[in-house]
Amino acid sequence: MKLLEHYEVINRSLNETEEEVSITVNEIANLLSCSHRNAKIIIQNLQEQKWIKWKSGIGRGNYSTLKLLKNFELLVVERAKETITPHSIDQAITLLNKYQVKDSLQREFIDWIFHSYLSEYKDQSSNMHSRLHFPSYRPLPILDPAFVCRRSENHVMRHVFSQLVQFNQDTGDFLPHLAHFWEHNHDSTKWIFYLQKGVRFHHGKKMTSDDVCYSFWRHKQPISAYGWMVQDLHKVSAIQPYIVEFQFKKPCPFFLHMAASLGGSILPNDKSSRKKFPLGTGPYKISENTDEKLTLHVFNDYFLRRPFLEEIKIYFFPKLYDNATVIDSVPNSYEMNFYHYPYKGRELHDLEKYTALDRGSKLLTFNRKKGLLANDPLLRKAIVHLLSPEKMIRELGGTRHKKASHLLEQFEHGDLTRSKRKGRQALAKSDYKGEPLVLASYTGAGNEADGEWIKEELLKEGINVSLTFHTYEHLHSLPLEEETDLLLGEQLSYESDLYTYLVAFIGDHNFLTRHLSEADKEILEMLGENELDTLSLCRKVEDNSLHHNGHIHLYRIIQSAFYPSYVKGIHFNALGWIDFTKLWYKVKR
Repeated sequence: MKLLEHYEVINRSLNETEEEVSITVNEIANLLSCSHRNAKIIIQNLQEQKWIKWKSGIGRGNYSTLKLLKNFELLVVERAKETITPHSIDQAITLLNKYQVKDSLQREFIDWIFHSYLSEYKDQSSNMHSRLHFPSYRPLPILDPAFVCRRSENHVMRHVFSQLVQFNQDTGDFLPHLAHFWEHNHDSTKWIFYLQKGVRFHHGKKMTSDDVCYSFWRHKQPISAYGWMVQDLHKVSAIQPYIVEFQFKKPCPFFLHMAASLGGSILPNDKSSRKKFPLGTGPYKISENTDEKLTLHVFNDYFLRRPFLEEIKIYFFPKLYDNATVIDSVPNSYEMNFYHYPYKGRELHDLEKYTALDRGSKLLTFNRKKGLLANDPLLRKAIVHLLSPEKMIRELGGTRHKKASHLLEQFEHGDLTRSKRKGRQALAKSDYKGEPLVLASYTGAGNEADGEWIKEELLKEGINVSLTFHTYEHLHSLPLEEETDLLLGEQLSYESDLYTYLVAFIGDHNFLTRHLSEADKEILEMLGENELDTLSLCRKVEDNSLHHNGHIHLYRIIQSAFYPSYVKGIHFNALGWIDFTKLWYKVKR
């Protein structure tokens, strides 16, 4: 690859011109920081590769002529293809990232790798039928549920960790998992779980009740995304090596929903927190996690049925996210999905397509605790009426698909009819004097485009919005109740309707919680004595917030998967991702 680096230096120094250029060997030597002798060798090698045309000048020091014959970025792609083997595409991806070729070429190259090269090789090699390689748009540096609650991370963590129980979405029942039996007292203030024996963590240690105690109690840390789950937990005790007892300060009839969540993931108590490489008991273990790729390998000692796929590797290409404005070089392009995010690519033939409407939604909250919006209900009303989700979907496109009005689609009924006229009337009667409203969000997931659209729409009506975007981790460390008027982000949905509502209105990493009024928080203090009452109470808070213009849902995205016909077991989970443990490949005969 050294010769490629030399060619890059010469190419850049000559401004990529296609004309013949007068130059001496000494000047080449200076460009490459090498001796006169080595410069001549490099020139000869470049000629042999037919990357340059060289005419020597007569005599030492006299000018020669050089002509570049290869476009450097196309040359990088060509060399990258030469490095690929069916067993490893890493070197090619590294080369592409190293030289930062333009987005359109990266796009075509990625299409070729994942939709042509690897697919064709799978037909010839049984070894490839145990691996899944695919691209995504951002790295996942934190994969410990104590520190993050975000769609992509949650999906990967589901494959790394196991919980005491599992929730069955089809029946609404809870199934044994790490615990084979459980019971509680009459008022649900005490829960006892009986653990399976012989379950091992990824580093070999056997799981015991001490690990369960550690895994739940660590959420008492202020930084945990699941602190809300243990706020009423008084004590968790290892009664015996395989018996755990939870004691709550007040009834907790919905504890199984929490225990089945990622917050209930069991980690070993003999290892300090490892955000990038946490240890669990799940079907896959993390073997690599960098800014370029994440690799999961099957865990051979998994306590349940072994998955079909041996290896899952996700390659990250942040620059290719939401690239609808830079597709000129891609012929016959059409709208496709870049593994859960908007992507334009060349038309792909002979692929199956599976789509589903996402259970979650994009959400905009209004600060009803402090600031302009808290003290001016008419201004909140104006914004609600002046923002049209239908127009947003139409103008921004991508995977934005359907207007949303509630947390869950099945509860949508009698939605507010928005009116520009009502919005302008409310704005005229409000106390608003042109002060900037601070809208905050985290980077990615289309938030930047959504935020810009909201800003422009409100500016047309005379409402000023100041946008601020942070990394996910930094945003949730800020006093958002004090510093923001509006919060924009994804509101995730889960298999359990009740758990979806609990996370939305009590969860530490959710925007509704940050801007919820004190009156609504008081209602939530009276959570019901059973699951039905609790869900009813949460829905009452949702309706109350919507009635007082405390938040609005904008849209639900459409999830799509494009895949060859030999891929089986395709099904989206509640997070809008495909469960890797259910995938298998049908070999052609």
